[in-house]
Amino acid sequence: MRFKLDGNNAVNQEELITAGPSWKGGRHFGSRIVFDNDGFLYFSNGDKGNIPMNAQNLNNAHGKIHRIKDDGTIPADNPFTDSLGNISSIWTYGNRNPQGLIYDKANNRLWEVEHGPMGGDELNLIEKGKNYGWPVITYGINYDGTPITDITEKEGMEQPVHYWVPSIATCGMTLVTSDKYPAWKGNILVAALAKQHVARVELNGTTYVGEEKLLQDIGRVRQISESPDGYLYAITELTGLVVKLLPIR
Repeated sequence: MRFKLDGNNAVNQEELITAGPSWKGGRHFGSRIVFDNDGFLYFSNGDKGNIPMNAQNLNNAHGKIHRIKDDGTIPADNPFTDSLGNISSIWTYGNRNPQGLIYDKANNRLWEVEHGPMGGDELNLIEKGKNYGWPVITYGINYDGTPITDITEKEGMEQPVHYWVPSIATCGMTLVTSDKYPAWKGNILVAALAKQHVARVELNGTTYVGEEKLLQDIGRVRQISESPDGYLYAITELTGLVVKLLPIR
C-alpha cells in the first residue's frame, strides 16, 4: 500500500503490489521496507510458518525479498522476470522470516536479519537472485527438538554472514552512520526480542568480527533506529519504552 501524508492524515490509498497467496495466519510475515540509491523499493515477506518449502518456490511470494519500482511495477533487471511462471518481483528466496532490512547507501549493500526456528537466526548480505537456503539448510532445529534438515551447507545456497545459536529472535536493525558514535560507525545494530537486548555487530567489510550486547534486559526490543538528529533510539514492546542511546564522552 502507498499513502500520502496530509498533515497527520494518510490519504490517497493505493495498492502497489500483492505478494500472494493471501494468508490469515499470525506468523512469519517479515514486512520491512527500504529504498536503495536508485529509488527501487525492497520489501521482505516471510514464509508464513505453514509450508516452509514455499520459500524455495519461485511461483510463490512467501519466504522472499522482493524488489519493485515505487509505482509497483517490476524493474526490467530483476533476476526472475524472464522465467515462465515465476513471480517477477522476487529478488532473493529461501528467507524464513526476515524482520530486519536495511540499505547501506555508502556501499550499496542490502542487509537482512531473519528469525531461525529454535536456533539459527541469521544476518545476511542480500544479493540479486541468490538462494538463502531455508528450509533446505539451517543452523536451527524444530521447537520440539527434532531436526529440520541434516545439512547446514549446500552448493548454490548462501551461508549467513553470521548466525545465532541459541536464537536471540532478531527483529529491527539499523546501520550506524552518525558522527555521534564514531567508534560504532559502520556497525549494524540488531534488536533482539527473546534475549532482550540490542546486538552491536562489528563488521570488516562484509565479514563478521564480533558483537557486544547493549541495553540488556530492558524488555523485548522490537526496533532500533538512527534518527535524523543523529541519535540512536530503541523501542521495546510490552513495556513500551523508547530508549535514547547517549554516547559516552
